[in-house]
This record gives sequence, structure tokens and C-alpha cells, in this order.
Amino acid sequence: MTDFVRFCIIITDFGTYLFTNRTVNQVQKGDRRKAAIIDTAENLFYSKGYENTSIQDILDALKLSKGGFYHHFESKLSLLVAICEKRANIYAENCRAEIKANSYTGIDKLNCVLSYSSYLKDASFEFVSIMLDVAYRQQQVMLREHMSMAGVELMHELAYDAINEGMAQNVFFSKFSSELSDIVLNLAHMLTDEVSEIAVITDDDYTRTSCINQKIEAYTYACETLLNAPHGSLKLLDENTISTINNSLSYCNSAQAS
Repeated sequence: MTDFVRFCIIITDFGTYLFTNRTVNQVQKGDRRKAAIIDTAENLFYSKGYENTSIQDILDALKLSKGGFYHHFESKLSLLVAICEKRANIYAENCRAEIKANSYTGIDKLNCVLSYSSYLKDASFEFVSIMLDVAYRQQQVMLREHMSMAGVELMHELAYDAINEGMAQNVFFSKFSSELSDIVLNLAHMLTDEVSEIAVITDDDYTRTSCINQKIEAYTYACETLLNAPHGSLKLLDENTISTINNSLSYCNSAQAS
């Protein structure tokens, strides 16, 4: 191999190195900008309300051009979808951390998974109010579907492990543990959908509470039956859910009024 050939190889390798590093840096910069847009929009949605926040408000807060925004998101709704996916990832991480930190039984683990599977259990009633308003009152079905699909995908392994452990402990009985993990998660999301629908169309507190409790009881019975679990062992949603819904609806109504 001549010195010239060696020189060409070195130059080519160096050029490839520079190009690769530049590409990686550009991707990382783009990811950081996208995350900044999501975080800023989320804070603005909570402080000003989703409807009262414009894309221009987000651009002004970040000192970002329209091109910089539309490179990552096609609309304000697609940005809200990204926020939902971010929240779903947080639920899964928190669920995994709680299970790891405690000596839970299979039933405890599954109840933990079910608890974190519903956005109605989110500690931020501002986020819950946005979901109730946009996804359900305004009938943005795509938003619901993204939240549901992300939840099932992220929680599948945790639910599968919980059900298998429950079967090993002889509290769950089924030969379809893998399939049942997704079925139970989908039932949990269907319950969240129905409860959310009831919340936004029912004005009377007593009627709302009664209907929601009936749905919770029915879906809980269905999940326990599928798993042959002891009656009363599973908790898809609890009494705090209704309080969260009422607080979120009040926040949503006051935000719209202002």
C-alpha cells in the first residue's frame, strides 16, 4: 500500500468521523429542542389552559421560530399527544419503581399496574382537566387512542409479570397469562374511557358518582372473573378518582370562564 493510498484512507476515515459526530450532535440537539418544546407547552397549558395557549405563546417562551416548532410538531394537538406519551412513560417508570421498592404479592403488583394505567390517577389535576376537556368533551378520539396504546405497550411486561406471579401464588388461574395481560390492560383503559365520558356529560354530582361507581364495579368484576381472582382483590380505580374528576372539572370550567 502506497503512502498516497494510506493518506486517502486516513482522510476518508476522518471525514466519516466528523460527519458521524456532526449527525449525532444534530440529532441530540433536535431531541433537546423537542423536549424543551414539550416541557414549555405543558407548563403553559397548565398555567393558561390548553385553549388559551397559542403556538405563538410557546414560540415566544422559547424564542423559537415557527420552522423550529413545525419541524417537530404539525399542530398544537400533536404536541398534546406528545405530552400524553411523556406522561404514560412517567406512569410506567413510577410503577416499576414502586414495585421494585416493595415486597408486593402478585395481586399487589397487578393493582399497582392498574393504578398507574389510568391518567385519572395522575397527581396533576391540571393534566386530568385537559384530558377531560380535549379528549372527551371535544371528542378528540386520536388523543385517547394514543394514550391507551402507549399505556398498554408500556405496562404489558409489568402486567404479565404480576399475573404470572399471582398464578404461582395460586391467586390467579388461567393458561393465557400473556394474552390476559393485554386484555386486562385494555379493560382498564376502556373503564377510563367510560368514566371520562360520564364525567363530561353528567352535571349532577350524585348521578355522576353513582354511574362511575357502577362502571368501576362492573369492570372490576370482569377482570377478576377473567383471572379467577378472589372477589374484591382487584382495584381498577378507587374512591379518590371521583374527587380527582370533580376537582379537574372545576379547574377546567374556571379556566374556560377566564
